[in-house]
Amino acid sequence: MSRGTLWVGLLLVGLNAGVALLTLFWLPYDPTAMAGGRLQPPSWAHPFGTDRLGQDYLTKVMIGARIALSVGIGAAALGGLIGTCLGVLAAFARRSADDGLAATLDILIAFPTLLLAMLVVAASEGASLGTAILAIGLAMSAIIARLVRILTKRVLAQDYITAARCSGLGWGRIVVSHVLPNILPTVLVAVALQFGLAVIAEASLSFLGLGTPPPNASWGQLLQQAQSTVFRAPMGVIAPGLALISLVLGINFLADGLRDLLDAEVDLEEAR
Repeated sequence: MSRGTLWVGLLLVGLNAGVALLTLFWLPYDPTAMAGGRLQPPSWAHPFGTDRLGQDYLTKVMIGARIALSVGIGAAALGGLIGTCLGVLAAFARRSADDGLAATLDILIAFPTLLLAMLVVAASEGASLGTAILAIGLAMSAIIARLVRILTKRVLAQDYITAARCSGLGWGRIVVSHVLPNILPTVLVAVALQFGLAVIAEASLSFLGLGTPPPNASWGQLLQQAQSTVFRAPMGVIAPGLALISLVLGINFLADGLRDLLDAEVDLEEAR
């Protein structure tokens, strides 16, 4: 079952990634061109129909895949890197510093990820792709840091770490040779799960008008724009909605498959 989950996840994520890569070289229409009549139903010329400006929905949904993957990968990588560094430092810190950092992480984790991301976007110069990546990545780093801190402390409590220290091995070598290899599988699965949450957070920010600005059409932005015309042109909601669901499900299936493949136990609730 785990192997099947992994393959389904790879298929769904691979399809979205393929569409995202395709947009770098080809699009059905210019995303800013009024290629057809307003709110046209699906047809051979426009498989997903057109929006209220006469722009092709398929083109916009394809661009949305590129934005979702860009923000998801960037935010997950940034959150994973910052969280891993902070978590390892906290595990090695003195008790007072460790307690202070742990309390800070608890406060950050208590805030919803979307709210923290909104605060970062509001504090920046304006909404953009880079701002969305930075905001979501920073918001998610606290969860990864808390998990890495717990995992690192477990590794440091093992007898072979004591033996390594007695043999004269420095803490830097211990982190590289023993800590990171032991925590990496679990961290990778946790980052993969955060990847899916980052995609949802980006769509939510765009829905609220705080994501990537036009003409780069995010799925959340498309859903927001289609609210007023949902009954006249339902594909404006169905197409980006299904695309978002397929990517998030694919990422979650992929993370579950990786967890079983790497034999990693990930409990994000414990990190929270």
